[in-house]
Amino acid sequence: MPHWMLRPGDRLRIPGTGRIRLPGPMRAVLSGRFAVILSGELIQSLFHFLLNILLVRELGAHDYGLFAIVFAVGAVGITYIRALVAVPATIHVARSLGRPAALGYDVMFGSGAVLVSGMMATVVGSVLIPVIGLGALAAGAFVGLYAFRSYLRIVLLARGRPRIAGLSDLAYAACGGALVACWLNGQGTALLDRAFMAIALAHAVAITVAYGALRERIRFSLHPRARARYRAIWRTLAWSLAGVTSLTVQGQGLTLLLALLAGPAAYAPIAATIVLYAPLRIPASALLNMILPEISRQIAAGQIDAARRLVIRNGILLGSACLAYGALMAAALPLIEDILFKGRFAEQPMGWIGLGVWAVVTVSLLYAIPRAYLEASAAFRTITAGAVASAVLGMAVMVPALLLLTPATALLGLLASEVATLVWSVSAFRTLARHPRPAGPDGVL
Repeated sequence: MPHWMLRPGDRLRIPGTGRIRLPGPMRAVLSGRFAVILSGELIQSLFHFLLNILLVRELGAHDYGLFAIVFAVGAVGITYIRALVAVPATIHVARSLGRPAALGYDVMFGSGAVLVSGMMATVVGSVLIPVIGLGALAAGAFVGLYAFRSYLRIVLLARGRPRIAGLSDLAYAACGGALVACWLNGQGTALLDRAFMAIALAHAVAITVAYGALRERIRFSLHPRARARYRAIWRTLAWSLAGVTSLTVQGQGLTLLLALLAGPAAYAPIAATIVLYAPLRIPASALLNMILPEISRQIAAGQIDAARRLVIRNGILLGSACLAYGALMAAALPLIEDILFKGRFAEQPMGWIGLGVWAVVTVSLLYAIPRAYLEASAAFRTITAGAVASAVLGMAVMVPALLLLTPATALLGLLASEVATLVWSVSAFRTLARHPRPAGPDGVL
C-alpha cells in the first residue's frame, strides 16, 4: 500500500498533540474556519452569479448557452484536478503538517497541478477555436487557471491557511468585477470573448495574490525524485482517475451531453436556472472543503464513529437547507424570470425546469459528503462502480427524452442518475463505516 494512503485503524500523530480529538474548543475553531471559508465561497460565487445574470440579459440564447457550456467544462476540469492532485494532496498534507516531508509533497502535487491544468487549457482552447475563433484561447486559459486555483484553494485549506484562501477569493472577485465593469461592452461574440478574458485574468491575479501572501512561489519540478513519488502511487491514482471519469460522465458529463444534444439555445434556460442555485451550492462547497481533511484525519486516527457522525450530521444539515431553498425558489422563480432574465425565457416551461433543477441539485448535494468519506477511505473501486451504473441509467433515460420530447424533460435523466448515485453512495458509506476494511496492496478499497 502506498505510504501516503490512510487506512481505517491507522493512527495519525502530529507533533505535540498525539491522538486527534475534537473537544468543544476545537469545534469552535472549526466554526471559525467555516465562517472564513464560507465568506470566500460567497464572494466568488456572488461574482459568478452577477456575471451570469448580466450575460443572460445581454447575450442571445445561443451565445449565453456557449458561455454556460464552457463553464460546465471548467467544472469538469475542477473534478479531474481534484481527483488527480487535490484529494491526494489533501490526504497527505493532513499527515505531514509541520514535517520536512511536506515540502517534497508540495513540489510533487504542485507540479502535477500545473501539468494537468496546462493540458486542460490547451485541449479546451484547441477544441473551441473552430466554434468561437480566437476567443477560444481566453476560454482555454479560463478553464486551466480555474482548475489550478481550485487545487490551490483546497491545499491552502488542508494546510490550515483559510484566510489566505479567502484573500485569494476576494482578489478574484474584486479583479473580475473591475475587469467586467471596464471591458464588458459590445455584443455577441465580442462580448463573450471579453467575458472569458476578464475571468481568466482574474484567476491569474488571485493565484498571484495567494502565493504572495504565502511568500512562496509555484514549485514546479520534473526531477526524478518527484516522478518516483508519483510512480509509487500510480495504482491509487489510476483508480481515482477511473472513479472521477465515471463520476464526470454521471454528473457534468450528462449535463454536457444535454447541452450538446439540445443545442446552446435550448440549454440556455436550464443553465440560467442552474445559476440561481449557486447560493445553495456555496455553503455546501465550503462545508465539503472544510470537512474532507477532518474526515481524513479521523479515519487515520481510527475514529470511525466520529467520522460517521460527522457525515450524518452534515448530511442532515444540507438536506434541510435544500428543502428551505427549494420552497423559496418555487415562490420567486416567476418574478426572477421576468425581472432578472428580462423575460427572455417566457416561452419556456420555467416552472418545470426550476423543479427539475432543484431536484437534481438537492440529490447531488446529499451524496457529496458520503462520497467524501469514500474518497478519504480510498474506496475508489466502489465509487467507480456506482458512477458507471448511474451514468448508464441516466443516459438510458435522457437520450430518448431528448430525441422524442422537449429538452426540459431530459432533466429526468439527470435526476435518475443522481438518485442512483445517492443510493449507491449512502449504502457504501454505511457498509464501510460499520465494517472498516483495510485497503488492498494498491491502496484501494
